[in-house]
Amino acid sequence: MDNNKQIYVQLNEKIVIEDNETLQLKELIEIIADEGIKSKIEEMPFDLNGRQKGSSYIVPAISIVQILKTEFPHHTILAMGSPEILINIKDEPKDVDKYQYIRLAFVCFLLFIGSITAIINFHSDVDMKQAHQTLYHIITGKESESPLLLQIPYSLGIGAGMSIFFNHIFKKRINNEPSPLEVEMYLYQQNMDAYLKDHDQNIETKEKGSK
Repeated sequence: MDNNKQIYVQLNEKIVIEDNETLQLKELIEIIADEGIKSKIEEMPFDLNGRQKGSSYIVPAISIVQILKTEFPHHTILAMGSPEILINIKDEPKDVDKYQYIRLAFVCFLLFIGSITAIINFHSDVDMKQAHQTLYHIITGKESESPLLLQIPYSLGIGAGMSIFFNHIFKKRINNEPSPLEVEMYLYQQNMDAYLKDHDQNIETKEKGSK
């Protein structure tokens, strides 16, 4: 088989575009082919008619193969990677009103109260006060109802430990590793994308050719 007659394409799993953005095949696929053919393919437009802001579209691999086969009938098209491409159309950013700030403050308040309640309940269950009193007696040989020598560093350590756990101190990242929250958000997005691909009856599937 003549390698010059082969076109290798690898589909991207997901792309995000603007509503009025001109879509070209180079944004959908990675190409290995003769340099002249590769340049021609990359500049080919992909027609995504009827797009709406905030919508998602599924482009199956077969539609890309059909486009390339029509344009290069004497070449062998070898598709790799994801069997579908998920295209998300960016929604217009909405103006933030005062009610959103109120809702944000309310949610933060609930989370703050919930966190406090969880920590207090945990310390109550394990009787942390008694544990501190016992440790203080072992270390100093003295009895104390409120061993602040242990309680203050322990309280500060909880906050420091949470910052290290989430890999952030305010807006500053401690190291380049993703935080547990970022990992969970990534997994959530992966699951959402998989759901959209597996339940594409709820979103439009576009198989339009090039212009």
